[in-house]
Amino acid sequence: MSIETLRLARDRYRNSDTDPGHSPAWFSARMDDWVREACEGRLAPAGSTLVLALGGYGRGELFPFSDIDLLVCLPEVDAPDPQFLAEALFLPLWDSGFDVGHGIRSISETITLAAADFEVLCSLLDARLLYGSADLFSDFQRTVTQNLVIPLHAELLGWLAGRHEARHKQFGDTTHLLSPNLKEGRGGQRDHQTTQWLETVCRAAGDDSAFLSPSEREALSQRAGFLSLVRVALHRVSKRKNDVLHLELQPEIAQSIGFGPANDRDSVERFLSELHKAMAEIKLLCRLCLDKVRGLAGTRASGASNVETGLDFSVLVTDPANIIELFRHSAQTGIPIGWHTRRIIQDRFPALSMDMSWQLPTVSRFEEILCSAYAAHALDQMLEFGFLNLFVHEFAAIEHLVQFDAYHKLPAGPHLVETVRNLASFELGHEFLGDFLFPQANDPCLRWAALLHDIGKGNGDHAAMGAQLSRQILGRLGYDDNFVHECAFLVEHHLLLVHTATRYDLGEESVIMQLAQTLGSLRRLDRLTLLTWADSMATGPKAWNPWIENLLRETYFKTRKVLEHGIMSDETLVHRLSTLRDALRSSRPQHFSIRDFEGFLAVMPARYLMQTAPGRIIDHIQLVHLFRKRPGTAPFLLSWEHRPQSRSLRVTLVSTDRPGLFARVCSALARHGMSVLGAELCVWDDKTVVDVFWVTEPLDMLYAVQTVDAFESSLAQLFTDEKRLDQLPVRITSRLKKVYALDRDLVRVELDNGVSDFHTVLSIQAPDVPGLLATVSLCLYRLGVDLLFAKIATQKDKAMDILHVREGGEKIPDLECESLERTLRLLISSLYV
Repeated sequence: MSIETLRLARDRYRNSDTDPGHSPAWFSARMDDWVREACEGRLAPAGSTLVLALGGYGRGELFPFSDIDLLVCLPEVDAPDPQFLAEALFLPLWDSGFDVGHGIRSISETITLAAADFEVLCSLLDARLLYGSADLFSDFQRTVTQNLVIPLHAELLGWLAGRHEARHKQFGDTTHLLSPNLKEGRGGQRDHQTTQWLETVCRAAGDDSAFLSPSEREALSQRAGFLSLVRVALHRVSKRKNDVLHLELQPEIAQSIGFGPANDRDSVERFLSELHKAMAEIKLLCRLCLDKVRGLAGTRASGASNVETGLDFSVLVTDPANIIELFRHSAQTGIPIGWHTRRIIQDRFPALSMDMSWQLPTVSRFEEILCSAYAAHALDQMLEFGFLNLFVHEFAAIEHLVQFDAYHKLPAGPHLVETVRNLASFELGHEFLGDFLFPQANDPCLRWAALLHDIGKGNGDHAAMGAQLSRQILGRLGYDDNFVHECAFLVEHHLLLVHTATRYDLGEESVIMQLAQTLGSLRRLDRLTLLTWADSMATGPKAWNPWIENLLRETYFKTRKVLEHGIMSDETLVHRLSTLRDALRSSRPQHFSIRDFEGFLAVMPARYLMQTAPGRIIDHIQLVHLFRKRPGTAPFLLSWEHRPQSRSLRVTLVSTDRPGLFARVCSALARHGMSVLGAELCVWDDKTVVDVFWVTEPLDMLYAVQTVDAFESSLAQLFTDEKRLDQLPVRITSRLKKVYALDRDLVRVELDNGVSDFHTVLSIQAPDVPGLLATVSLCLYRLGVDLLFAKIATQKDKAMDILHVREGGEKIPDLECESLERTLRLLISSLYV
């Protein structure tokens, strides 16, 4: 085979439209043919020089962009010229664009190097003869085994175990990541290779017992085969050596391996769920082999026989209650259940699934575990064993369910366990409302809600479906109607608080009143708030940030106040406003005359007084005073401070009311890499504007002053030259375009006249990009729509913007809302294509 033919074979293999028959084994065979032909005429077929394939090539697993690892073992005497061999073997491959890992050493040098470097030794365990004497290669293998593997097997096994743990720390748990590393992460191909190396080393050391049962070995082979198929597709789609399955590549890869069209979200999620299942099983079986190695080490150290790592109560597991107690004991002691016992437990599952009468007598034991401090440890093992799917069979449908989005770091099953883990770790005095919420942390109803809140995933409205399934599950398990009702309520409304906090004006009494009426009691509020926190923390780092935390705190305390004291009457409101003004008068700065200070109070709207802290009102009065006394015609005054806890800047702008003010601020911020996180917009009765913006920190806080100064300069230019507003560039990454192409529902625009008594409420959900809010606010300005209040939140990489708007001082007529919705949706969607 010529190098040109090999190159053509490689190019066909790398083509994403290639027939599936072009596999790692197929290309490894093509490479074998070329290497052998390259050696013919240059080396004697039965000579004393060996040409070996190592690594993935040695295993016959060459992926489209894999390195070609070759080792030439020279004889100790009369060795051929190394340069001659390099020109014959390596130069043609390099010239054709192959990545070649190569070595030319004598056999003795190879043995010496392998003794000092276990990476080299493991590569020799995969060595495969390409050219040379088969007898000499057999002698070489025996030398490696007798001189290295047998005398160093204990150190080598320890090194493999340590390398395994270090790799997982570096690359994370691939089965729980949004973008898994298919090679190095936990459950990746390196785990499969580790199981093979462990067995090879143990067999060489004289242990011929099987690490895996026949069914486990078959499962490992099937899962590894699927993972290999995905990695081939990943290389082809990436058009380079890439082992990380990034979010934007997942649709195309799902389609290429037969899961359905790339524009079908269900197809992508089915692919991701199958991938998670495969990697979870590879991870589990690799751990089994590592545990056996540790058990063998303990056997040799103690002189005992048949020592198993982990708890062994195999004689007791005929009783399901004892199985649950075993999970409890393992979680309490931190000692895993042994693999022998595990297999016996799993062998009981078919019989237990045929007759579920054992569940009712064991529910109390399960609940004790669920409400304990060690609940998550026990549930982890129940999920891993398959027992949780047996106890609550609805779990089987969602255990490996992976959502195609940039938010959920865990599949649905592990996510539910993680939510319980968060509740179990919640302590008195916790920074998030610990003094108020801690009494509910161990509540059985809340723990069940945490375990079941996403049980309806994959079926439309998962909250409503989850509530329905929760009623079925808890009713089947014998809980009374009141318990079932309360738990189903928490499941159905587990998104209520975060949606209210991030989408509505908490300054409107009707919003809090509606929330309080829906909840009905302080206990429900406490439970739901704690569930919201635990769920958000389990979802991922993008689902919980200081901004959302502060909004949820505000929602909690306002709702709590209504639930404790009832509806605020008009008389109470008048009295409270009078009390607020008196408190402000007592804090009047001395340099303000009573007349001037009363002038400020007279033009402040009631809503502003009700929701602004007295200290900040005094600060605003000072700023307004400075703005009015400034020389010249400066159109605005800015003040800002850093808020490290929420990683934001609080920017206060004082100006005179004019159309498009919000659009100008957003545009100027976007020009300097900052985004609006939240805004309180207020126009006093004398047309004085006092707007407060929470914005993201500058990229480098060392230059925060310079960045804010540049923002202020840009804003001044936009005040004087409105044409600059149309020059805002919005840059969309190719990744986001691919994600949007798969799911056009990522952009949602709704106008609602029923939420607020005074404004039309505009709700926008869209993939968050710099300049999005500036684009929307500019459009509203051009259409003559006034913005009066904004709640801006970025939740899980998605903009969740709530804007309270009016047209001509009134709500936007219902007939015009549909047209405006369509206009804004088309405008926002145009950004991502």
